[in-house]
Parts: sequence; structure tokens; C-alpha cells
Amino acid sequence: MVARFLKETDLAAVAASWARDFRVLAPVREGSAIVYRVFSADMHPYLGRPPTSSAKEALLPQTENLFSYTYRKDHADLTRTEVFLSEALPPEPTLILGPRPCDARGRHLLDRVFLERGVVDPQYTARRAATLFVTVACTSPQNTCFCHWTGGGMDDQTGSDVLLEPVTLEDMNGFVARAVTPAGEKLLTSLGANLPEATAEMLARLDERKAATQAPGETPNLADIAESFLAKFDDLDFWTDQSARCLSCGVCTYLCPTCTCFNITDENSGLKGRRLRTWDTCMSALYTLEGSGHNPRPSRAHRLRNRVGHKFCYHPREFPQAAPAPSGLEFSCTGCGRCIKSCPVAVDIRQIVLDVIEAATGAAAKTTDKAEGAR
Repeated sequence: MVARFLKETDLAAVAASWARDFRVLAPVREGSAIVYRVFSADMHPYLGRPPTSSAKEALLPQTENLFSYTYRKDHADLTRTEVFLSEALPPEPTLILGPRPCDARGRHLLDRVFLERGVVDPQYTARRAATLFVTVACTSPQNTCFCHWTGGGMDDQTGSDVLLEPVTLEDMNGFVARAVTPAGEKLLTSLGANLPEATAEMLARLDERKAATQAPGETPNLADIAESFLAKFDDLDFWTDQSARCLSCGVCTYLCPTCTCFNITDENSGLKGRRLRTWDTCMSALYTLEGSGHNPRPSRAHRLRNRVGHKFCYHPREFPQAAPAPSGLEFSCTGCGRCIKSCPVAVDIRQIVLDVIEAATGAAAKTTDKAEGAR
């Protein structure tokens, strides 16, 4: 598709143009954080570094009204009550400006849960159809990034409608804008002459920048991670050691672009109420607490084991036909690194994965040595 050029100084004007047809969520600075806010005329989007929060909230809001209800008593027979339901309003067309490719790939993994497991979630489906992602390619990896472990990349197009690739010219900075989907092409062409085609010089500068970009670190062999995890599943001492620093605060799951756990509650006010869906976290002690008082995951070790297992074992075993990563597996993790960067005690899921592989390999070697010695 045609590549176009967007000047950095024109970014606010382009966002304003899109805002005539969409609710535009753009990243802005608030203190030391980069957060998404609804675009306004006095706003200049900040694309200098990845947003602190995930764009997932546009598709799966932190708190979402599923429907409202009203009870009406039959005054002739007070033992009878009717319930009237009001569906939630359909989502308005939304454009997310500024996610990184790892964030956009999260949309693909959310689809696995809400569209492809046999039961289609209507609220998610509606938001998914009404939302476009205009992503920004990364120019260098941060020390918490590991998207190359999970099949991503700094300019990966998965989940994007438009990909903006930063480029520096002699007299200006800007982005080469590439449409990834037909909806993205329509989005770019709607700007007309305000978004001219990229010249050969611009594309050449972009290629030069890519060639000089710092390469990510070495990619470990994760082909056997699911089997390694299952081999260490019952080793609670191992998981207790891994979770020793964890506070069970749940920030890793709240910032994750692929976590999907939620709770559903009813809030009543007299004879009226609403049913809400709210994010939940598997790192909470209350997450699996049963009415009987029994909790199958009573410790941080159990809960951390579940989180790592879901990302790197259960998901690839459930979807074995998908193979975008170097390992030939699809993980429920995009390698964005938010869980590492924002963890208050520096729990690093990368190190846990490597420790799982090392421990399982060591245990297997000991078993082999014992078997050979017995001969």
C-alpha cells in the first residue's frame, strides 16, 4: 500500500482531523507517566516513548457497564416483580494513537479469548469492530523489552491498522505512515493532500535508520518451555523462591496488554441497578477463594506459577496451530516489558522463564545420570 509522510509538527492537526469522525485516544505526559486521554484541541500527542498503560482498555475497559435493570412491583400482587433490562449503548468509533507494535499484537491475543473460544463476547466484538490502532514503530529497544522472544518486532504490523515509522530528515522530523488494513488505508486517504506520499529520499532515510537501529538481545530457545514448565509445576520450593519478592499487588496484570481476567458484579440502588464487568487479577489472594473458604492457590507461589504458566504453557498448548515466534509457539505475552518496568520489587518474568528452562533441564539431566548409573 502507499506510504505517506506525516510531519511531527502536523501530528496534532492530523489527530484533530481524525477526531471529527472518531473518539481519538492519544498519549500525553502526566508527570513521569505517559497516559491515554481523549484528544482535545489544546493537546499535542506525545509519541516519544511507549505509554505507561496499555491500549487494551479501549477494547476491554477497566470497568464496563454490561446492562442496566429495573425492578417493578405489581401493585395488585406485591409478591410479583418484573425485571426490565436495558442494554448498554453501542461503542462510539474510536482511534487509538500511539501504541507500540507489542501493544497492537495484544489485540490479536485478546481475540483468542473473546472471539475464538466458542463463545463470542458481544461487548468485546462491538468495541473491536469500532476501534482502529495507529501504532508507532520503536526506534530502539528498552532494557525491559523482549518482544523478539514472542515473535514480535520493533516494526511488527500485527494488530495495527496504520503503522507510523519515525524518520529524521535534514530539516524536519516525522513518520512514514503505512496502511496495514483497508480501514487504515481509508484513514490515511481521508486526509488527502495534508498527508503527501513519502518520497524516495524519505524511504531511503528510513532504511538507513533501520539499518543503524540497535538490534535486540539474543533470543533464547523457548521451543520446550511448555514442557519445562509442566516438569517444574509441582516443585513448590522452586516457585516459592521465584515469588519471594512478589507483593501480589497485581500491577503486572493491570498493565498487561493480554491479561483478560475479570469479575462481574451487580450494583443496586433501590429498585434499579447495573451489571458491571471489572478487571480482576490472578495475583490476588481473593481471585480463586471459594465460598467454602478453600483456596486452590493459597500462596504467592501458586499465583505466580499460574500467571507464568498461562502466558508460556497453557496458551501455546491451547493454540498449537499458531506459530509466529522463533520457537514455533504462540505465547500469551507480547514482550512489552511493562510488568518488569512497573513492578515495585523488580520481578522479571524473563528471568523466571529462563530459570524454569534451566531447572527443568537440570532435573532431566540428573534423572538421566541416575538411570545410567543404575545400569
